[in-house]
Amino acid sequence: MFGLALQTLRHRKSGFVASFLALFLGAVIVAACGGLMETGIRASAPPPRSDTGHAVVLFSPIEHEATRLVSLSAVFGGIAAMVVVFVVGSTLAVLVQQRMREMALLRAVGSLPGQIRLLVVSETLVIGALATALALAPGHYAGRLMLERFAEGGMVSPEIPYRAGWIPLVTAAGAALLAAVAAAWIASRRAALIRPAAALAESGLQRRWISAPRLVFALLCLAGGTALALVTALVMPGSVAASTAGPTAMLWASGVALVCPGLTGALIAVLRPPLRLLPGPACGLAADNVRARAVRTAGAVTPVMLATGLAAGLLYLQTTTDASARDAARDARTRAAVSAPVAVAPAGLADRTTVHGPAAVTVGTAGSAGTAGSAGAAGSAGAADDRAERVVTVAAAPVVAAPVVAAPVAPVMAAPGGGARAASSGGGSADAWINFLLAGTIIGYAMISLVNTLVVAASERREEFALQRLVGATTGQVMRMMSVEALLVAVMGTVLGSLVAAATLVPFRLALDGRWLPGGPVWIYLAIVGLVTALTVVATLVPVRLALRVPPAGAPAAP
Repeated sequence: MFGLALQTLRHRKSGFVASFLALFLGAVIVAACGGLMETGIRASAPPPRSDTGHAVVLFSPIEHEATRLVSLSAVFGGIAAMVVVFVVGSTLAVLVQQRMREMALLRAVGSLPGQIRLLVVSETLVIGALATALALAPGHYAGRLMLERFAEGGMVSPEIPYRAGWIPLVTAAGAALLAAVAAAWIASRRAALIRPAAALAESGLQRRWISAPRLVFALLCLAGGTALALVTALVMPGSVAASTAGPTAMLWASGVALVCPGLTGALIAVLRPPLRLLPGPACGLAADNVRARAVRTAGAVTPVMLATGLAAGLLYLQTTTDASARDAARDARTRAAVSAPVAVAPAGLADRTTVHGPAAVTVGTAGSAGTAGSAGAAGSAGAADDRAERVVTVAAAPVVAAPVVAAPVAPVMAAPGGGARAASSGGGSADAWINFLLAGTIIGYAMISLVNTLVVAASERREEFALQRLVGATTGQVMRMMSVEALLVAVMGTVLGSLVAAATLVPFRLALDGRWLPGGPVWIYLAIVGLVTALTVVATLVPVRLALRVPPAGAPAAP
């Protein structure tokens, strides 16, 4: 079977490029995260021992920064590994569906189910070995580049050297190969067990998609996502809830992906009637196509859902944290202004005048504390912000001054170079920048995988396009039909991805401040939807246009 796998790879180069790119980019990301983790571990090593055998305890902020680097790289490396498994499995499932007729013929001539699975696993192993071998060097330099970006953002000290050995590289290669083999084994299960006659029937239109193992894993993922959402909302205090929000997003995405054919069928049933009312044959034909090909359409909807859910979930996790922090600071300033002591004039005094002397009282408006004191103090306060004060009419009598409260001072941390730096709000902005960088890496990988899968899914329909052209359809009509299908895929994937993001963000916001609406500007969500829609349309129409360049009679024989 290994020789047959090599022959298959040689004659189906375009189909396996998608698997190669998914494995290559995934291995690069995992290797980079592994290199950052080893760098942090080495930088936070125990202090050296003196000649007397006792440890020399030296306080250094580098140790704290290295520990934070380890935790961040571990979290995002784990999420990246889960995304790699998810994307590779989805891509291989699409490829196996396209080869259902080929595998049915192999079964018909006497191949055993185990041989079919061995064929798929061997092909994937060859691709995975090549992809991971080529990804080791880029992964090493990607980790170094990310560390430099961390230092520029102020998260870690520039004095922390990048020290990644062979361990993260071997671990990344092993994780990528293991993910590829596991995904190939799962994707080939149905192709190996189905009867040859049924496989030939389903090679045109696949209708059955549910199985007992798939249903069990879907229920486990959805139940796990629900449990983590409840833990996030009810147990995790404040910003610590972010540690469970990320895994919640992946569990919800995995569960929705496993039942995506059923959800896609339900969405098609809702969208198809109004779509058929639109003028032109392209809309009606596109609606009939997605209804008849609901299972394969779900294979295109899944990467759109993953990209939308991860992008909205990971980005709004950070913006929600920032918005909650701003709201808490504003509420604290308001409470301070309301609860600050104010001088009160003795009751019963008939002579009430406007006092501008030592007994003058300035009452702060919302957002500033009330103060009282001498003319010099009042004058300096008024110079600070004239709009935040007003002179009130009080009795000409001594008043009780409000106690002076010292303003909080940002703690100062010794810098490695002998200087000092204040741990102010700049650290929060640095953390936000780093989180956006790491989230952007994973989102970029998901977007590339989206394009990858959609190109493969559109390229398989060359024979269908050729038949349509043979019966009189023009190139423009086929392109319009596929444009409507691409928009339908984008709409369904966006809806499911938004549900995944909402199931992640609402519990997180409840844990932060008791509100339910995620914080952050709306344009981020609109940009995500626009980008995903544009990628879906382009990744669908470009391969279709290339396929239409081939004459209809020669389309079935095209590679």
